[in-house]
Amino acid sequence: MQLLNTPAPYPAIIWTVVRFMVAEGKPTHKKTITTYLEPGEADAKNSGPVHHSLGTLNDLGLAIRSEADTWSLRGGLEKVGIDDYAGFQRVIRRAVLAVDGEVPDPPDDIRRALAWILMRDPFKESFNWATIDQQHNRSAPDGQLVLANDTRWPSLAEWGRALGLMAPAPHARDRHVPDCTSAVHQVLTDGLERGRSTDSMSVLQLLRRQLPVVPGGSLAASLGCAPEAPKIAGAALSFALMRGEHEGWLVLGQDSDASAVINLHDPDRSSPRFCSSITLLEGDDA
Repeated sequence: MQLLNTPAPYPAIIWTVVRFMVAEGKPTHKKTITTYLEPGEADAKNSGPVHHSLGTLNDLGLAIRSEADTWSLRGGLEKVGIDDYAGFQRVIRRAVLAVDGEVPDPPDDIRRALAWILMRDPFKESFNWATIDQQHNRSAPDGQLVLANDTRWPSLAEWGRALGLMAPAPHARDRHVPDCTSAVHQVLTDGLERGRSTDSMSVLQLLRRQLPVVPGGSLAASLGCAPEAPKIAGAALSFALMRGEHEGWLVLGQDSDASAVINLHDPDRSSPRFCSSITLLEGDDA
């Protein structure tokens, strides 16, 4: 399955289908879903957005179809509330990135593109299809194209935002930056005790496990995207952690007698910023 190719739907369309199924609260016949969400001629029901959304959810292990063509959510989506978009983000991100190893047919196109994007520096780089095609398309570590054609960029931008791994550039129209702050905040909310200091290397390892497309993560490493040393957080994670500190939901500590530290990329310094502990003050639900 390829998430960046037509006719794979955008995540916002998939979320609409999920919300409807959550509201139903029981296995739902495909005809019922299409009748409400995609009214029209019956012969279009095997080629429209609902059809492809259900197919994508099935491929990701997040929905299952019965012989009677009724559909049920699974893989954690069945526990998501009707207005819980953050919950939807968490579940679909784990599925797309195969954090639990439950994707039998991995969407390699989006993994490759995200791993490359998250190698870049959000402090100074932003992207659209033109910049990738003209300047970067053959710069992936494995020598393959970052994106095969221009039709994949809009899908990558949509999926990157939905997964919390990209964000619209605040300074340039129609561009995106490798800003994974939203995903990092969610991972830390789920993995750390609020108000308790945790050694920074443990936090970095947690982020790499839960976001395996960041440098040092298993998917990134398999594609040739790895930091020079395990303690180097990389530009994208550094940006997210320092943004959390700036926004007040994270404290980055530097203890003089710490036995281990991680290196953060700070463009305002001539050398790396050292961080020995990380404290979550507020979760993403605050």
